Amino acid sequence: MRFFVLAVALFLSSSVFAQFTPQSVSMPKPAYPASQAGTQGHARISLKIHNDGTVSDVKALNATQPVFGDAAVAAAQQWRFKPWDVSADQPAVVEAQNDMIFTPTQPSKESVQLTFTQTTYQSCSALNEEVSQFRRDHPTRPLIDMKSFAITRVAVMFPALSGKKDYTEGLSKADELEKALPEIVQKCQANPKAAYADYLPRSTKLYL
Repeated sequence: MRFFVLAVALFLSSSVFAQFTPQSVSMPKPAYPASQAGTQGHARISLKIHNDGTVSDVKALNATQPVFGDAAVAAAQQWRFKPWDVSADQPAVVEAQNDMIFTPTQPSKESVQLTFTQTTYQSCSALNEEVSQFRRDHPTRPLIDMKSFAITRVAVMFPALSGKKDYTEGLSKADELEKALPEIVQKCQANPKAAYADYLPRSTKLYL
């Protein structure tokens, strides 16, 4: 699934230097959080831009969901600007804010189905390795943020996103999937030769 992320122009925090705007060199867009499939969101960040072109103190001021704030901060930490000479009109550090709007686009049925099939029919042993790595890299994040589970959630939501089924029903099925994840992980760990799809909730399989 593809997503558009709009990074709105920088808003300088200090009116004293409002006439000076650092020139961007690289402003990577944030990755759309997979756990928020089908959800439009917003995040506002603050940051300091230094005259050598680097940034620091990137913080999320507010966000419709914490994951949108995290994604915005992670992207902004990679931003770089054209260095400038410090002068009376060009300070060594400029404080700024930025708004980012996360808007999901319509996924194609073919791309969703292909990725979903590749994901769900993987072996439990492969899923177990992914879970272990995910826990090491992201010990506090929910299981639904793991790639395989996030892809499954997108597939569950697709009928609703494409207008073929009720959106509220899609959200309900996605919630059922998320609640079932600990049990799915437990069963896969006990039966590594089985397939991940074997342990999806029956209601999820029927819905798909």
